[in-house]
Amino acid sequence: MKTIEKIKYPAVGNSLVKSFKAILTLLVVLVCSLVAQANVNNLNSLVSKNLNIEKISFQERKITGVVKDEQGNPIFGANVLIKDTTIGTATDFDGKFELNNIPDGSVVITISYQGFATQEQEVDFATGENVELDINLREDALGLDEVVVTGATNPRKKIESSVAITTVGVKEIEERVVRNSADLLKAVPGLWVESSGGDGPGNVSVRGFPAAGYTFVGVMEDGLPVVQAGYVTTISPDQFFKADATLKRVEAIRGGTAPIVMQGAAGAVINNITKTGSENFQGLAKATYSPVQDLYRMDLNLGGPVSDNLYYNVGGFLRSDVGVYDYGYAANKGGQFKGNLLKTFEKGSLKLYTKYINDNVNWNLPTPYIFKRNGDLGEIPGFDIQNDGSAIGKVDTEYSYTMPSGRTVSRDLKDGFSTNLISGGLQFKYDLGNRWTLKNNFRIDDIKYNTDLDISVGISELDPDTDYYYTDGTQVQNVADLNRNGLGLNGVIANGNAYYRNIIDRLEFTKFGDKNSLSLGFEFFNFKINNEGSSALILKEVTNAPRLLIAGNPNAPALTPTALLAPSGVTRSRGDENTYSFFVTDEYTVSDKLRIDAGFRYDYKSLSGTVASREGSPVFAGGSGFVLGDDIPFEDSRGSWVLSAGLNYKFNENFALFARGSRGYNGIKVGDYTADGADIENLKSLDDRTIYQFEGGLKYNSPRFAIFSSLIYAKVNDLIKPLTIPAANGTLTTIQQFVSSRTISAEIEAFYRATDNLSFRLISTVQDPIYTDLSFVAPEGTIVEGQEFDWSGNVAERVPKFTGDLTASYNIKKLETFLGVRYYSSRWSTQANNVLLEDYSEFYLGAGYQILSNLKFSVTAANLFSTVALEEGNTRGDQFLDLNAADGTPRLGRRNLPFTVFTNLTFNF
Repeated sequence: MKTIEKIKYPAVGNSLVKSFKAILTLLVVLVCSLVAQANVNNLNSLVSKNLNIEKISFQERKITGVVKDEQGNPIFGANVLIKDTTIGTATDFDGKFELNNIPDGSVVITISYQGFATQEQEVDFATGENVELDINLREDALGLDEVVVTGATNPRKKIESSVAITTVGVKEIEERVVRNSADLLKAVPGLWVESSGGDGPGNVSVRGFPAAGYTFVGVMEDGLPVVQAGYVTTISPDQFFKADATLKRVEAIRGGTAPIVMQGAAGAVINNITKTGSENFQGLAKATYSPVQDLYRMDLNLGGPVSDNLYYNVGGFLRSDVGVYDYGYAANKGGQFKGNLLKTFEKGSLKLYTKYINDNVNWNLPTPYIFKRNGDLGEIPGFDIQNDGSAIGKVDTEYSYTMPSGRTVSRDLKDGFSTNLISGGLQFKYDLGNRWTLKNNFRIDDIKYNTDLDISVGISELDPDTDYYYTDGTQVQNVADLNRNGLGLNGVIANGNAYYRNIIDRLEFTKFGDKNSLSLGFEFFNFKINNEGSSALILKEVTNAPRLLIAGNPNAPALTPTALLAPSGVTRSRGDENTYSFFVTDEYTVSDKLRIDAGFRYDYKSLSGTVASREGSPVFAGGSGFVLGDDIPFEDSRGSWVLSAGLNYKFNENFALFARGSRGYNGIKVGDYTADGADIENLKSLDDRTIYQFEGGLKYNSPRFAIFSSLIYAKVNDLIKPLTIPAANGTLTTIQQFVSSRTISAEIEAFYRATDNLSFRLISTVQDPIYTDLSFVAPEGTIVEGQEFDWSGNVAERVPKFTGDLTASYNIKKLETFLGVRYYSSRWSTQANNVLLEDYSEFYLGAGYQILSNLKFSVTAANLFSTVALEEGNTRGDQFLDLNAADGTPRLGRRNLPFTVFTNLTFNF
């Protein structure tokens, strides 16, 4: 008799509660410490007033004032500094500030705030009197006056930088009505983002490169990778980075120096920069509620001084919601805590930081609809395409099945993508003297990442001559008219347990000369991965939150282990990847107007691991299914290099031109070897995929109009692409093909202020992504066996040739409003360019009112008119679809996210 093993998983809810209690305790301690520190300061002040008479009689010079925007509203949190000193402060809720201990003579005051042009003002103390200032900052919507730190040897203003870079601040995030981490990236031109999966993994393509997931996009947090670049869905960085109130801003580099900043990120690098504490205490609490998603969320951020030259910042979020579709349970639940402690000293600084995530999210996949050759989406009776979701409802989320090995798998679909992450690290900066500086950034991550997915893969009519039952034994009456459609969804329930560990260290030495800035750096990245998983086949009805169906025998299991039929039904792998990198960058100032720069990076990668073999044979061939066998080892090592050079010519403070050329790569990763079905010997023989990009552009900034635009030529060689072909027996066959492509594109960011109250912001991409090499011969057993196909010259699938994002903002005194429209042109669903996904538009609306100087209420809405359109068609076989035969039949596709509304109450303190 075989022993049945039941896998036990941690009680997420209990650990989450304990974690939140720990976080709350920490916050209470911090608040008590602040109160105690304030009392000590008050006591010191009282003693000083009573015992130091000489100090009372001395009149210190000071500067006071108020900082406002162009509408006369006070700006809270603006930085006010005396240039070339450490004297500074931040404005309060009324925009007021006070600077004390001012040096004798003239000083220059620098006033800055994100989203506004930095302003300098000279103050003369020759008369010996105190000075009061009234300052109005001008909005800098494109941030051309902002100093960027990502991808630069010497941090420069954007107008002085030779890369295409976008900065996204808090205001821009609010006006985008961001619904998940991937959604945030829609603020960056050149990126096509499919966030229709909800809070689950998204797809981000850059500059027309034909790849899903984050294949060419790297996501960083405070200058270090969140995870390795180049993965598709299995290791998705948007699950390990969560935007909340601790986020200060986002810096996004497209092309250019991106592959030097982060290994393998040839297309773009997204650097998320966290808030740090300062001399002044600042707090933010934000409560969000959505009646559409039954969302309850709280964001918190606290930052300020602990003692002289020691500052802290802590924050995070908690939330629970049913998701964009109501399946009868909280599809998204959990939270995040982040904290850092910064110590500054005469020659540098040291920052310690940590992050903890305990979060569960759902993933929304295909929606059933009626295919129409003219591009329209027909609605299936009994399924509201506007509001219904096709994932299994609450009644059947708990499931179990017995593997051919005798092991019982028992899990719950409500867990979805479950992330349990804890990380810690440090940033160290030090002035070595002789104009040399040292920077070191180190982090270690421990990640448990479990998945429970319900994926629909096909839709067809139920057999009216077969009896069907629900899991409680109830028989379906009138099968042909079940839910008024008589249809069933074939699906796969996939589950897995993964453990990842990152150890990253980046050491950098920089020499600042009179004309140039030279930087030499070394980076070490260790990535460990351990995976195990299985899957089962299911049948479910076509309705909102469907139930499982059992055909024929009510006592039969509702789930059929895939391992009974195919080896892919059970997997196990582990891997270890070490990357040793060297990089050098140099920036040379030719003149006050012209700067040139160049960078080189070399990555040496060694990886090893094992992939379990599968033994057995399928039950339809008389076998008993497949079980895990011996571990098959693999090893690989190789070196790859990156080169980038650019120039920036600044005609004046408002106008500049830039140009850049770069060579990057997308290399082999340990995840390529541990992927199910990987051909180990073939992977060893593959060369890295090489990416070339050439671009030039202009930047112009004025009080009324600003633009940042670039023209790009990009190409990628020998990219591995999977292609799914229907087999003659009704299953699917997947082959790996090598493709090359090129893209000619334009990326535009523009801002126009029509009046003092009305402004417009545009984000747009125009691109022409073409396959230059895409040909193959269909393998044996497929419906097109032996046929030769050449799709070179076709447009890359799922990438629109034009996207336009226009937002109008109207602000008057305490009221802020915006209306945005996003347009996406039609896209081909497949590489064959035979199924067209129609163009569509979405509208976004919001309004906020400043109730008090530190209290704001706002309402925002996404997809205002409930537009329904497909972001992705059925990629599993649509390449060979007979459009005439398919017209009017039920199909599957991923639709855009439906309408939702959020209410927010934000309190600054």
